[in-house]
Amino acid sequence: MKTRVIGALCIGVLINVTSGYGQVARKDPVSRDPCPGGTGVGILDGISPDSLEQLVRLSDLIVAGTVAKVLPSTLINPNNPSLPETTSLISVNEVVWGTLPYGTNTIAISELGGRVGPCGLVIADDPLVESGEEYIFFLVAEKRRPNTSGSPLYSTFGAGGGKAKITDRKIQFLPGASKGLHRHDNTATDA
Repeated sequence: MKTRVIGALCIGVLINVTSGYGQVARKDPVSRDPCPGGTGVGILDGISPDSLEQLVRLSDLIVAGTVAKVLPSTLINPNNPSLPETTSLISVNEVVWGTLPYGTNTIAISELGGRVGPCGLVIADDPLVESGEEYIFFLVAEKRRPNTSGSPLYSTFGAGGGKAKITDRKIQFLPGASKGLHRHDNTATDA
């Protein structure tokens, strides 16, 4: 009788141990990863001026400038790690419209996107500026948070239309800009 009981227990243990193999582990229905997948892609859906004239009227400052330095990305809201922004320092080559603060030849621009820790955000049709690139920036003064850059802080205006890249002395609006702005693509910067 003892042999049967011991044999039954051994078979029961063997079945329990082997039944766990080959089964898919249960996943927690709530992910604790603050940014599953690592990098998200966003689309800016905001005001996009239909014409260059409208963009000029809506801008506080328009400058031609070179990206001097891209600062590390920060979080707009510490409770939302998937929403970074990147601030870049711009060396102003020429003020096209508006007035720079007295004694300033460097400004800071804040753009949505970047990477903080494992979380990243790329804005489709509106890539972040890179060091050494030249742009015409259509800017609005940024007053929503403390500015730690040491330079006056601005944001580019509109969804993709607030900056036009200068390549070979010609401007090129970003893909997200309106058709009205794209009519000015390939215009010489000295025109």
